[in-house]
Formats: sequence, C-alpha cells, structure tokens
Amino acid sequence: MNNSISHLWAVLLLAGFTNHAFGADVPSVPATSAVTQVTAPTALPSAYARRQARRAAPDAVISLKNSSFNPDMQGKMSAWTEIEHGSGKSYTFVADPENALSIPSSARIRRHGSEPFGLLQQSIGVHPSWHNKTARLSGSLRGVDISGAGGALVLRADDGSGQILAWNFMQNARVKGTQDWKRYTIELKIPPSAYSLIAGVMLEDGGTLWADNLAIELID
Repeated sequence: MNNSISHLWAVLLLAGFTNHAFGADVPSVPATSAVTQVTAPTALPSAYARRQARRAAPDAVISLKNSSFNPDMQGKMSAWTEIEHGSGKSYTFVADPENALSIPSSARIRRHGSEPFGLLQQSIGVHPSWHNKTARLSGSLRGVDISGAGGALVLRADDGSGQILAWNFMQNARVKGTQDWKRYTIELKIPPSAYSLIAGVMLEDGGTLWADNLAIELID
C-alpha cells in the first residue's frame, strides 16, 4: 500500500512539473501574425498608353469645350481654333452677344478679304471604342449675304499624323444668301485608324455666318 501511494505521488508531481514547464513558461503563439509583402516594381507605361489614359473613357459622352462661345478677357472664344486659308487676314472670328441665339453669345465669322474660307474648329481625341461608330454634330446656323460655296458645319476624322481620313462639310446643304436661324445635323463614321475628330463651323467665300448650340454625340 505504501509503495502504491508513493508511486501515485510521483506521477502527480511529474504531471504538475510538465504542465508548468510546457504551459506556464512557454509563450503563447499569436492567432495571427503580420507578414511584410514585397511587391515587384511595376513597369512604366508606354507613351502610347499614357496618351490613351488621358483620353475620354469608353462610351463617354463627347463634349465640346466652350460650346456656348463665351469670350475671355481678350474677347477670344477659348478652346476654339481659328483657321484661315493661305495668307489669312481675310476673316474675323468673334463672340457676338447682340445677335446671339442663346446666352451668352453666338460665334460669328465674317469675310473681309480675298481668301476662300475661314474655319472655327475644335479637336477631340478619339477613344479606340469609338472606332467604326458614327458621330453626329448638330448646331444652329444663320447667314447674311453669304455668296459662293456658303456656310457649313464641319466634322472630320484625322489620323495620328494629321492626315484627313474622312469628312462631312455639308457639301449638299450649305447655308447661302440670307436666312434666319436653322438647326442642322451632319454625321460621320469614325474610321478604325482615326486619332482625332475635328468639329466646327466654316464660312467658304463671302458674307457673314453665325453658329450656336453646337453638340456632338455617338449614335451607335
């Protein structure tokens, strides 16, 4: 009996020592541990990719800048470029608040020299998702004493080097003579290699042409 009791105490003491050594003195392992992630350096985008990223997102609404022809402090219509044939100095391009169709002003092109055309235009970068779709440009035009070829809305597609790929200059429906405000619409299918769209209004030959409320959209 004494030997059995001694043996039992030895077992209990050994068990207590084991629990103390491997339980109380061993630090517990955290449930989670932070691991530093090392990410490989990302390659820099190409120049082409950077240009594409700056363009409008796919299926975005095509918006014209300063479509209301609001003049700046110098009287210029910002965002619009004035183009004249040849030597220039034959057309004036002004924001006209007195004869405007809508506030604050309409664009007015008037010939006073010998060159054959004056063009007020704006360039829009073409997103690849627009290729093979149709762009529609609409706007209101008014003319006084327009002679020769006449006034027109302009819609053109260029490639990356500025070469013309396709165009619509209202060849068969020009504004001529004297007429009040009228709404016009032209369309152009965007070629698969188009880089930019040129939208605007042009007076070819003599007279005075007004334009207002220009808008451009994709219709398919």
